[in-house]
Amino acid sequence: MTERDRPSPHPNELPPEMADFLRDKEYACLLWGTDQGSVFVVKAIARDIHSLRGNVRVRVTHQLYQHPQAPVIRTVVRWYDQPQSPLAMESYTNVADEQQRADYQDLVQREELRFLFYDQALRHRLSKVVRNSDRATITRILATADRLRASIAAVRYDFDAAKADVMARTSL
Repeated sequence: MTERDRPSPHPNELPPEMADFLRDKEYACLLWGTDQGSVFVVKAIARDIHSLRGNVRVRVTHQLYQHPQAPVIRTVVRWYDQPQSPLAMESYTNVADEQQRADYQDLVQREELRFLFYDQALRHRLSKVVRNSDRATITRILATADRLRASIAAVRYDFDAAKADVMARTSL
């Protein structure tokens, strides 16, 4: 049994490796597979998390970038707590990583997307559930990303470089 498979005595406590990854980041958003399906783990400043309480409009989009070094799946989440300056987060998926691909594919099965928000001290502060209206888009993106991945020689495949290029060319 791996650490990921063990139930936590504190259900919203971050696994140690994720806490280590998030510790020095002010904002972050990543997809994480759990025993109850994939969830988005979000780290943000406490006041931003607080502003998301109650009914807040949200828009989730899934995009595929056909980079020559690797396909890059980018999920953008915009929380319209302040309509003129929404809280925007992005998450990236590498289909060559079996766990990341499985976590993203799991979203196809989910009628709702779940978000777990953590503050600067990595304390769970808020959970939100959002209707998943893009399941067909996720399926299409995965199929295309798999085809693109198969067309790139292993020696040329570099997701980190492709992701960095996409991040440099896009904005929130």
